[in-house]
Amino acid sequence: MTVKKITLLAVFICFAGALSALETLLPPIVPIAGIRVGLGNIVTLFILYAGGQWKIYDAYIVAVLRCFLAALITGSLMSAIYGLVGGVLACTAMLIAKTLFPKDNGKCDTRFLPFTGVCGAIFHIAGQMLTAVLIYGSKYVLAYTPVFLASAIIGGAFTGICTMLLLKKLPKKLLEHIKNK
Repeated sequence: MTVKKITLLAVFICFAGALSALETLLPPIVPIAGIRVGLGNIVTLFILYAGGQWKIYDAYIVAVLRCFLAALITGSLMSAIYGLVGGVLACTAMLIAKTLFPKDNGKCDTRFLPFTGVCGAIFHIAGQMLTAVLIYGSKYVLAYTPVFLASAIIGGAFTGICTMLLLKKLPKKLLEHIKNK
């Protein structure tokens, strides 16, 4: 790995961690604890779809380290545990979804980014629900699953659309510079 790529990866981790932390500091969208859009996943999706020198392990690095960074910023160790399990599952689901969706001239078609985002968000929620069952030792926390699933679909589509717009609106020269680091 080059110094330039490590530096850019660190910037991505900081950006994703800051987005995740910011989201916990904002007023809740709905009055149910734990429901968020998942802004940090925009960076993970960006890395998965940017191509070039960016590989799947780079996306996993960002997904894992942003959880710890956001926990340090917010002071919530529990959010790191939930985020870590959810983030790894989400990254895996997004990778699988990305490989299953049709390609456009050998490149991933960004039109499917909202669906990829939804897949990631659903698996993120699944990981968090599994973690909650293990931590609380009760299957009754699964009663929240329908509400969390609905929020995952909305949030995942939103992050996918944001990533799609980011990839389309970034100047081509900058995007090529990012891809080749």
